[in-house]
Amino acid sequence: MDGASHLHILVVKEYEMAVYKKYWPNHIMLVLPTVFNGAGIGAAHFLIKELSYHNLELERSRRLEGGGPAGDVWPFIILTDDSCVMWNAVDLDVRNGAVEHAVSLKHILQHMEACPDLPHYGLCGVRKWSSRGLTDNKVREPFSRGHLHDFLLLNVDRSQNVQYDQNRFTCHDVDFTLRLHSAGLLVCRFNAFSVMKKQIAIGGYRTFIIKTKTTDVPTSVGPSQYICAPDSKHLFLATPAQLLLEKYLQHTSQKLFPHSTKNYTHPVLSVDCYLNLGPEVTVCFVSSRPHSVNISSTGLLFSGLLLCFADSFVTAGFLKKFSFLKGATLCVISADRSSLRQTVGRLELEEEWRFRLSDEFQTANAKEDRPLFFLTGKHI
Repeated sequence: MDGASHLHILVVKEYEMAVYKKYWPNHIMLVLPTVFNGAGIGAAHFLIKELSYHNLELERSRRLEGGGPAGDVWPFIILTDDSCVMWNAVDLDVRNGAVEHAVSLKHILQHMEACPDLPHYGLCGVRKWSSRGLTDNKVREPFSRGHLHDFLLLNVDRSQNVQYDQNRFTCHDVDFTLRLHSAGLLVCRFNAFSVMKKQIAIGGYRTFIIKTKTTDVPTSVGPSQYICAPDSKHLFLATPAQLLLEKYLQHTSQKLFPHSTKNYTHPVLSVDCYLNLGPEVTVCFVSSRPHSVNISSTGLLFSGLLLCFADSFVTAGFLKKFSFLKGATLCVISADRSSLRQTVGRLELEEEWRFRLSDEFQTANAKEDRPLFFLTGKHI
């Protein structure tokens, strides 16, 4: 920050505190409660955003009590991974083309904050640095709309009603960006800047080693073993259920959604939630919220439907707006078997989808570890 005065808070889990204190002894640390030791990055970002908005409201109240205008409080926070180590700017040289050089974080923030319409944006960010260098296409447009990662300038005021999914371990940022966009908020990437990250072998979801309940030694367990049939005698795993589900979908979606594999013209329809289905399956995200901004699906046939913890905004009438290929796959995910059946009944899914008893699964967790359940079906 070139010596500029600023508040830097490290948000860490309780079991990580000793390590962070060793390497960054002079930093302010916000230590998450013990209950979040088993949570993913989504929980940390959820709490940071909630705390920041609460602080914004307190500061506005303080300004009003002092006789000043409440609207003068800056509503942005920087949300960045601790693996971000260097920032770069792009210069367009007539002779040499695009040339990147290192700049300070202060330089980037001053440039972004000088944009007159910045308060109207919900989320801003920069490109991820790549060792492959730059192409003219990347810098031809100074701004673009797209997914933002690792280094975020978040407007906690405008994004008040859009929350991070606190259960997520992976792709929480993609999911959040999609829901921000569908809520009508502006998302902007400053292409003239990039952020460089260092590889860290520990931390994040890598902390959660997939192992069996009977041993502390990491076990060679394939993604197909991350799930099992309910009430079956299966090798249970000592890994959070949400992480098992996310990794299972990422690595086996081509089997779960066979009509979707490399079929980019017939994507999987994912409602209110983005989950990574791997590189061979295309996902189309839509929001069920009233007045949402969604792409036009007129004339589009979907090869699958993914419903993850569908709430009351998802209705049978909403789903009837979309068309599916014959034999398309349905996947309904719920926290327990009872809510799974209630969702199927409430959304009248049995009218258009065929289910079998053998199509019900759970994550490979013991009952006390609260497994997640999902049901698959085929479009009639």
